[in-house]
Amino acid sequence: MKVVATYHPPSSVLDSAKCTLADDDGSEFLLVAKLNRVDVYAIRPDGLHHQTGIEIWGRVSAVRPVQTKYRAISVLVLTDHPEPELIFLSLTQSGTVLTVTKRLSLFERSSRPAEFLHDVVVSPLGNYAVVSVYTARLRIVLLDAKGQYDRDFDASVMELNLLSIAFVAQDTLALLHIDYQQRLQLLARDINSGDFQLSPAASLLLPPFALPEDWFSVEEHPPHLVFVPPDEEKGSDFNGAVLVLGGRKILLYDLASHDAATRNHNKAQRLDKKKRSADAEEASRAKQKEREREKFKKKPRASVNWPWSAVAASCVLDDSHTKFLIGDKYGRLAMLHVDLTGGFSLTLVALGEASSPTSLTYLANQVVYLGSHYGDSQLLRISQAPVSSLDTPTLPIPSSVRTIRPSEMSAAGKRRATEVAEGLVVNGLGSHLAELERFTNLAPIVDAVLVDFDNTGQKEIVTCSGGRNTGSLRTVRRGADFKEAALIKGVANVTKIWALRQKYNDSEHTHLVVSTLNGTHLFHFDEAQGGVMSSLPGGPSGFETSTPTIAISNVMRLTRKNSSLIYDEHSSLVVQIVPKALLLLEYNLEAGGFVRRSELPLRELKDRNIQPDALSGQEIVAADINASQIVLALKYRWMIQLTVMDGQFVPQRSRQFSDEISAVSCVPLSGKGFAKHTTSIAVSFWKSDCVKIMKLVSLREAASLPPDGLIADACRSERLPAAPRSLLLHAFNTNEDDKQTYPHLLVGLVDGTVVSFVYKDNALLDMKLISAGVFPVSLHPAVVNGKGAVIACGSRGSVLGWEKGRLLHSPLMIKASILFDVNAAAYLNTREYPSSVALVGVDSLVIGTVASFDKVHVRSVPLGYDSPRCIVHCSSWRAFAVACLRMTPARVSEADEEVFSSSVQLFNETTFEKIAQLNMKNGEDVTALHFLTVTLAGQAINFVCAGVTVYDCNEREPSQGHVILLQKSTGHNLSATQALTVTITAHVNGCIYALTSVGNTIVAAVNSSLVLLRIEYENKSISLREVNVWNHNYLITTLVSRGDLLLVGDALTSVSLVKLNESQVELVARDYGSLWPTSAQLLDEKSLIGANSDYNMFAFRLQKTELQKLLEREGHYFVGDIVNKFVPGSLGFSEVSADIPLQSQQLFFTPTGQIGIIANMNEELSLHMTSLQRNLSTYFERKEGVSHSRFRAPKNNRGRSDSEASSFGFLDGDFLERFLGLVEDPRALRQVMDGQSEPERLTITPEQIQRVLERLQSMH
Repeated sequence: MKVVATYHPPSSVLDSAKCTLADDDGSEFLLVAKLNRVDVYAIRPDGLHHQTGIEIWGRVSAVRPVQTKYRAISVLVLTDHPEPELIFLSLTQSGTVLTVTKRLSLFERSSRPAEFLHDVVVSPLGNYAVVSVYTARLRIVLLDAKGQYDRDFDASVMELNLLSIAFVAQDTLALLHIDYQQRLQLLARDINSGDFQLSPAASLLLPPFALPEDWFSVEEHPPHLVFVPPDEEKGSDFNGAVLVLGGRKILLYDLASHDAATRNHNKAQRLDKKKRSADAEEASRAKQKEREREKFKKKPRASVNWPWSAVAASCVLDDSHTKFLIGDKYGRLAMLHVDLTGGFSLTLVALGEASSPTSLTYLANQVVYLGSHYGDSQLLRISQAPVSSLDTPTLPIPSSVRTIRPSEMSAAGKRRATEVAEGLVVNGLGSHLAELERFTNLAPIVDAVLVDFDNTGQKEIVTCSGGRNTGSLRTVRRGADFKEAALIKGVANVTKIWALRQKYNDSEHTHLVVSTLNGTHLFHFDEAQGGVMSSLPGGPSGFETSTPTIAISNVMRLTRKNSSLIYDEHSSLVVQIVPKALLLLEYNLEAGGFVRRSELPLRELKDRNIQPDALSGQEIVAADINASQIVLALKYRWMIQLTVMDGQFVPQRSRQFSDEISAVSCVPLSGKGFAKHTTSIAVSFWKSDCVKIMKLVSLREAASLPPDGLIADACRSERLPAAPRSLLLHAFNTNEDDKQTYPHLLVGLVDGTVVSFVYKDNALLDMKLISAGVFPVSLHPAVVNGKGAVIACGSRGSVLGWEKGRLLHSPLMIKASILFDVNAAAYLNTREYPSSVALVGVDSLVIGTVASFDKVHVRSVPLGYDSPRCIVHCSSWRAFAVACLRMTPARVSEADEEVFSSSVQLFNETTFEKIAQLNMKNGEDVTALHFLTVTLAGQAINFVCAGVTVYDCNEREPSQGHVILLQKSTGHNLSATQALTVTITAHVNGCIYALTSVGNTIVAAVNSSLVLLRIEYENKSISLREVNVWNHNYLITTLVSRGDLLLVGDALTSVSLVKLNESQVELVARDYGSLWPTSAQLLDEKSLIGANSDYNMFAFRLQKTELQKLLEREGHYFVGDIVNKFVPGSLGFSEVSADIPLQSQQLFFTPTGQIGIIANMNEELSLHMTSLQRNLSTYFERKEGVSHSRFRAPKNNRGRSDSEASSFGFLDGDFLERFLGLVEDPRALRQVMDGQSEPERLTITPEQIQRVLERLQSMH
């Protein structure tokens, strides 16, 4: 069974709104709606602060606050099809508590979804909410004084194709629609709550009239209405007005005054009377006059040219509703001023360019929140004076639109007072927008690849994101932030590094010791000069610098007095261990450095268990030091434990093992304060590849034990996958309030793996394998965010820490230009570099801080108007090939519509510097990419294969295309500009939706066919020959290969498996249902996974019967979003748990910026987790009133199917992890474990469930 979990949540902002709490402070908040979540941010002078949020089980499309006089804000959330709902939320307690108070289902199985308008509007006084989700009907909801649900009713409307609705009075609704003659009509209707309907006749405030339809475009962004309320100072003659946004002009239509409404009413009555006249001729003339009035195009009271593309969002900028911020779909923002003094006039002022908006919300003090789907959301400040790009026009404006400069506004205003003219368009120099904050957004993810650049296991996702004016490539990694503070070049061949203090209990370090292959170097931090780090000479320092150092540390001064031991925490002693000796040094304040106090050559070491000549030729191979103990590992399998007593080295225990020792660790397990000693020592061995925990027996029992009995076996690990290279006994958690206090044993292996054990009850339990690269791993204790952590150094640095009740690991996000490989690390705390880490690479040393332990890092490579559509990783070229589509913005409804151009661009895989670009001809678009390596004449040749579709405006469907093979110019310097050249071209008859390859054969999905093209080499030239066309589908948009097996996804039917045999295509199995797949991927030779346009995910397995092979559906699950891409693999280090059979298989990507994982779970465990999901669903349905089983049930455009009442084959990992929040609640835990009956009782323990879910959490 498969488990679906979220790695990166949806980041596309779909709507936003501002609301004010009716408390003493008038607290203001920003509501931000994403696909499955509503977040609340407090609006403060220093920016936005996240307060709370709530997960919505549905597809959020709109959020509307209802202002009340109570100390709570009512929030309406509208969800999208297939099962739309209106959810009532209550925001209370200073904006920190957001709860669901009502769920109103809007679902109607037999109704047709609205084509253009899916929205909710709230009346000015907050007593009505009108919802449009279905054609020919509106749901009108009556709200109580608190803005919560009172009652609702359906109101039929004759306007079938609604484009926009807006309240123009308390009980009057303006409607903009397309009539049966394809005309744009604007009218208003009154809400009659007593009769539960809209008025059959149009409202007298706004009689129906037609708009110039050639000014508007309704395809992507239909025009919408904005209400301008009455101005009290203007008098009773002005009842308000309606702005129509979205066309070539912004139009202002005023509402009828009281006198005009009376005249309109009388005219309508007279006309209606004539229509009912007994005189047939008079009735005919009345009907003819009514038809003429329908064609009547009312002249707007004011208008102004809109010089840019379709309007995407707008908001009010002032309380009087006379200033509006308007943005087009390319992020070009302008301010509209409605002047109601001395007549009606409109002035449009260009402000600048930002991300393409889906919502605009004015906050305060000229600060606006811009929510975006195609780019990063932004917090912008509107400045009166230009702030950037001072030499270029504020915004590009067609020459056909007359503009003036800001300095000409006063003169133009005087002329306009005496002339009848269009509104003014003001365009100066420079942008008036300053970005205050940016919110990362991955949406829309169109394509993605998963790469491991240096084979270290630290994988990255590279996505094709953004669009319109903010196209970008995004790299996504999970890791710990590393902020460098100092860099020292020229420190080469370093193997280990340590930090020293002047005294043992000092909090700050003063020296840094670096061991290389040939010697030891000492550095000093001079705080008097701002923490300058300087190198100290070896001789006078007292340290042994002519040889490498194995271990060094501050130690306590230990003295014996009256048969008792005294530990001096103020000791200034330091122990240095080199291969042939032990040195004792002491910091001398007068000398300003360390002075050597004593030395113990290894040949002079005396132990009762070791013969005097046994140490001849011996050498220390590993060592560890704690506050009062020293552990040495010698050649020939000896281990010796010593202490420093009265300034001398004193051996206490020794033992000889059967295998050579590779590493030792004697870190005290308490982890609290300055622990004095330990009774547990970890020892690892080369030959047996295992680790033992040894117990130090009290010296008082020495007389009754054999010489080596003072070091006794406590436990032993199983055989490790590779030889251990380093060891660390570590207590991550030092918080007494946390129940999890068991220490961990970490083992760094020579193959780049870290093995972790929990040391509990004298046993090594819960073994986990964590991939940290390919080089041998060394382990170093550190402190991150005030908590104990471990730095693992191998191919790259990574951090292991205790978070969320479990052991987590994250790669260190270090810039490759600063430090590529990390050889060693040490915790460092000085006045200039507090709570830092010193890292050493091949030839440099860097000091910095580690923060945000498990953060998702997103790097953006902006491409501007180039929107990436396809991406492939060219591993042998160390580059990415990206297909980009560039749209040239055009004014809305212009004859010369948006013109597109296409290109293939090549980027360096690490720096993302553009190194090559190949532009297509006009009318050509690159619709598919594939990278392949073929062998021709015994030589491996790399190609980028591009599918190019040729568009003809006279064709309904493309009938021409060609497959081209691209090669880059020779040379290995990827920092220089290179060239992409077309090697060979093959023409096909149709649009190329997907490409793959099997050996030397390219398989192209062309309309309904699979076209096979073979790369051949003859007469010293490369050719591309068509060898077969297999036409058994309607529209092939998905094509995946695995060996000679092909997965074919037909967007109009379902999926099938075919096999490629030389030049022949053989059908293996097909699903004959109607799934409408959007993407699919092979899991193995017998199973596949996919997703469809109804927001579901499905899985099939190949089954064999006596007669045939068939695809049997083994999973169906509602995701809630379209999946654009499946990518095999997992992000981050691979972690394998020996006793939890859970392994990540796939990543998936959606248009809203969501990245998810799909993990595979074995059959036995999946049965337990299925039962857990069932019990959790019952528990939360009783508690919250919403069914998880109903939400995840597969759906189509008519809602849920009666044949599939719940999902199967998939588990909701995010929902299962909510169990971890119930562990501390005994009553809730018991309800979930017991279920509703004896058959529902879970047979797995809560501890086992917790371990499984913690393992799942570590994967995402």
